[in-house]
Amino acid sequence: MGMEKYHCHNNEILYISPHMVHQAVSDTPDASLCGFVFHPSLIKPYLSEDDSTIFFARGNSMIFSQKNPFYEEFSKILKSTISIFNDRPSTYRLDITAHILLLLSLLIRSSDVFNFKKNDHFCRIRPAIEYIEENYNQKICISDLSRLINVCDDYFIRMFKTATSRTPTAYITDVRLHQALRLLSLHQYSISEISDSTGFSSIQYFSRIFKERMGLSPSEYAKISDTKS
Repeated sequence: MGMEKYHCHNNEILYISPHMVHQAVSDTPDASLCGFVFHPSLIKPYLSEDDSTIFFARGNSMIFSQKNPFYEEFSKILKSTISIFNDRPSTYRLDITAHILLLLSLLIRSSDVFNFKKNDHFCRIRPAIEYIEENYNQKICISDLSRLINVCDDYFIRMFKTATSRTPTAYITDVRLHQALRLLSLHQYSISEISDSTGFSSIQYFSRIFKERMGLSPSEYAKISDTKS
């Protein structure tokens, strides 16, 4: 997840934060992974604008083992969600939405990562976060971001990392890779077009960063996702 590698065990539950590039590799032939991906609009009505921005910019991902005091509750909701999806009652979309909201509520209650009390560092860098989200396809300099909040570059970098657990450069790269993965899954654009439209300086740099993070080239990833779809 991101630049960190984790060894996960059977029945563990993972939370992967937004824009966090990730990959799962199994060391056994019969392993499986069940994932839930949801659009930010699902929870935004239930959070203030500031809290919503904090939630989706957090860089912390977590693993919940069976020893975690919240594990049983997580497991119960997840199993119920899977059952609803498999059975597909007439209200299954509404039911699954309700279950995802329960999971998010439990996630927030179970971790200090999502403490929505006033975060001075995050409030100050919020203009930079919004700028990155809106301009990831353009060249972004640290000095441009630091000017948005009127601080020097070094202080901005420290402040950004404190608030998001990532450096500005790593955050920008993660946002760009996240968008590249989305475009690759559509099978409508060439690797060169995707590299250009997501803000990478060259197709060579895009391919190198992609392989470092994902363990395979963009074209190899596109072939795999095409097979799965």
